[in-house]
Amino acid sequence: MRVLVTGAGGTLGTTLAPMLAEAGHEPVLQDVRALRTPYEFVRGDVRSPGEVVAAARGAEVIVHTAAIHGIHLADHSPRDFYDLNLTGTLNVWEAAVEVGARAVVFSSTMGVYKSHNAPGEGAALREDVPLRPGDVYGWTKVAGEELCKLYGRTHGIPSVALRFGMFVPEPFFRYGIRLLYGGVDTRDVARSVMASMEALTSGRILWGAFNVESVVPFTEEDGPQLRSDPLPVLDRYYPGASDLLRGRGVGTLAPITVYYPTDHAADVLGFRPERNFDRWLEELRGRPEERAEKSPPWP
Repeated sequence: MRVLVTGAGGTLGTTLAPMLAEAGHEPVLQDVRALRTPYEFVRGDVRSPGEVVAAARGAEVIVHTAAIHGIHLADHSPRDFYDLNLTGTLNVWEAAVEVGARAVVFSSTMGVYKSHNAPGEGAALREDVPLRPGDVYGWTKVAGEELCKLYGRTHGIPSVALRFGMFVPEPFFRYGIRLLYGGVDTRDVARSVMASMEALTSGRILWGAFNVESVVPFTEEDGPQLRSDPLPVLDRYYPGASDLLRGRGVGTLAPITVYYPTDHAADVLGFRPERNFDRWLEELRGRPEERAEKSPPWP
């Protein structure tokens, strides 16, 4: 299939494009900046309706990743977020209708739940909890999900919203600890897009929103201990983890106030992240030079 990826110069796009090609798809990359890539590239801005349509010609699936993110809240205005994240998503949907796309994969965020992070609330944030974004970034993604549902109802184009955890590039140690706090490996993020495309184009799903975060084994009963001192909980599920971490300079971990079950994606999309905290611990054991720069090492 011909697959348009908007915002293709970002972390997800650069990982997804070769995965698409390897699976036999034809990736078409769009970004506001020029990209050096072996794949077809159409320079354009999702804020321009005509430029999105030009890139989308012939595309059967659109993977919409172009956005500014929570890390940009300090140096971008609410209108910047509205113009790129919301107007851009509207333009993508209008283009999908015009070119007759079969499906849209929308990049959403765990930030749609952000105001649930208050101490004392239930730790598990599943897809059916009320959405309570805590900033304009999260709000634009909630609004983007609503656009997906609207265009599905009015034009019959199926879509999914993938509520991604954090996957910005970070040093090895911070990356590993981040997997306990809603982080996810970029390769798993790209795999979730591939699974979504297959589910949509095969007709197995018309709409769905899915958590895409690292798999953790925690339960509701772990909540109080996770919020006070997570290390004993880690030892319960990953024997020897606390000794390993202490030996690498981790005397304490920040409270884990929430986690994001991924069972819904496993059940509906057949997708489950592979690069989780247990795998990172095994890699850490094989890298004796790795030490935490501070304690706690994340955030």
